[in-house]
Amino acid sequence: MKQRTVYMFIFLVLFIGVASHAQYQSSITEELYGYVLGIEGSDIAKRKAFILDQLQALGIGYVVAPFREVFVQRNDSTKKADTLIIRGENIIARVGTGFKKIVLGAHYDVYEGSPGANDNGSGVAVALGLLKYFRDREMKHSLEVCFFDKEEQGLWGSMNYIKNFAIGAKHLAYINIDVVGAGNEIFIGPIGGGDDANLMPIVREAMRKLPFKYVERSEYPYSDYVPFAAVKLENISISVVPEGDADKLIQYERARGMTDTLSTSPRLLSIIHTPEDRATYVSPHSLKLAFEFVREIVEILNVRR
Repeated sequence: MKQRTVYMFIFLVLFIGVASHAQYQSSITEELYGYVLGIEGSDIAKRKAFILDQLQALGIGYVVAPFREVFVQRNDSTKKADTLIIRGENIIARVGTGFKKIVLGAHYDVYEGSPGANDNGSGVAVALGLLKYFRDREMKHSLEVCFFDKEEQGLWGSMNYIKNFAIGAKHLAYINIDVVGAGNEIFIGPIGGGDDANLMPIVREAMRKLPFKYVERSEYPYSDYVPFAAVKLENISISVVPEGDADKLIQYERARGMTDTLSTSPRLLSIIHTPEDRATYVSPHSLKLAFEFVREIVEILNVRR
């Protein structure tokens, strides 16, 4: 009888553990999707206000970093140079107080005319979820989360961050989170080039721990990792895409948008950068894949580096 009681107790403990884990997973999924619903829409001021509201609700410290960049370009019609003034505002939040920095980035601006649910409300949602997760955990290093502005116009926000906030001696890694709201495959890139030698072993360790589908490529679409790579700061980018879309996205990038040269177009591009980029087409499961993968990378970095 005692043995039976012990077995019943063990079963009950295991059942409660499984149920609690399932409840936690469901809560995270709903939370991430709720962030996408909250930020969806093309009004940049409202997107910024949404992020600030969430950070204040979470009790996480942040700074708003305005920037002004002067861009000179040749006007082919007038044969003269036009001067453009680019203005934007990065939002930089931090948890932990360690000297070394693990940096996460997700741009919050949108392609003109798009509600930007997947591109890049999904990345913002995952970044907010990670801030909440690490807020109350002991951190050996500081975790800095950057919500970049003006990515769609030429990476101006991340370039400004590199000029004014990046410190090589403090930098451990930059993880760029861009378009993670639809698909079942985690696309990691660009691999190689001398700016991920320390980070990729950590990324691959996380890959071994989590049974997701992955694809690594030496190329990755133009995104906010570029300014980090330009100054040789360790970086990697992730997206969550439909299976097979990683190579199609690379081919699209090589063709510079000339879709008539492609045999098949990426499925993602039927939605992102269009008025159809709405939360309706964002998968909570895809958000959770990105959240768990980046969380695992940060946790390993926080212990190992």
